Amino acid sequence: MDMELPSAVAVAVAVAVAEPGSRAVARLVEYTPGRQVAFPPHTTLELIENPVFVAVPGAAGHAWGLLAWQGQRLALLDLDALLSARPATDRAVAPRYALVLAFQPVPQGPVARGAIGLAALPQTVTAGDDAQCELPTDSDLWPLLALSCFQHDGHPVPILDTARLFTNSPSLRPALPAMAT
Repeated sequence: MDMELPSAVAVAVAVAVAEPGSRAVARLVEYTPGRQVAFPPHTTLELIENPVFVAVPGAAGHAWGLLAWQGQRLALLDLDALLSARPATDRAVAPRYALVLAFQPVPQGPVARGAIGLAALPQTVTAGDDAQCELPTDSDLWPLLALSCFQHDGHPVPILDTARLFTNSPSLRPALPAMAT
């Protein structure tokens, strides 16, 4: 049975109508030393230690490859390579963990899944509306991928939209290369 995830619009509306002083939970992921992103908790499905994946010849430079998960093949992405536009050949070590994420490519459509490679375990944090901040300026992709941003330990943490991360929607086509599936 497929579940329906709240759309980015529903999430944005819920944040906009939240009462002053409200707090929200987020999954904090370090994608490169000292840099973090967050995901809404309802999009994080499973953490896999020592993921086994298959590299795909000709795949986008930010793709580790395909990860076998519950009878499916999921795209396994390298967020650092995506955000820094660093080619895959610069990677020295495979990810220690894979975080399986859920998303809906189209509103009210079936739930799809993808995964990101991680070097460290994700954290669960709570952020208040008083922690909201501007997106970092170290990647041109932040406005295309992030729903919002908050400060954590003095650093900006973009909250990523998993559908934008894994789909090649028309708004992302100029910035994100197509992914092999």
